[in-house]
Amino acid sequence: MTGREETGAAAEDVGEEMDELLKEVSEIADKDALTAVAYFHAKFENIHPFVDGNGRTGRLAMNYFLIQHNHPPIIIHEEDRRACYEVRDSVQDLEPLRDFLRCEMKKTWEKQIVRAERCWERKQSLNF
Repeated sequence: MTGREETGAAAEDVGEEMDELLKEVSEIADKDALTAVAYFHAKFENIHPFVDGNGRTGRLAMNYFLIQHNHPPIIIHEEDRRACYEVRDSVQDLEPLRDFLRCEMKKTWEKQIVRAERCWERKQSLNF
């Protein structure tokens, strides 16, 4: 689906790799949540613990982490998915992925504001 070879960690190494990932993320979580989720997302995709659904599971875990650390969730919009694939594959250089996630977070909130304004306008037109 991403157009790249999906290999991931050997099945016998997945548990250890995931334990290490969670430990690493918890060490940076309180300092910089966006860096923590960028690292998590890139490394999780690299470990590739499941046969299918790694992207969905990784995004769900990323948003759970953000919410737990008082940050808004990030929706990676369909039109931006290819760009996400291009920037998420490097654990060594997280800056492109961080920038991408920051833009997606902003875009998510802008779209939510527009939806809220539309709802408010509809409510006003119904004279509630």
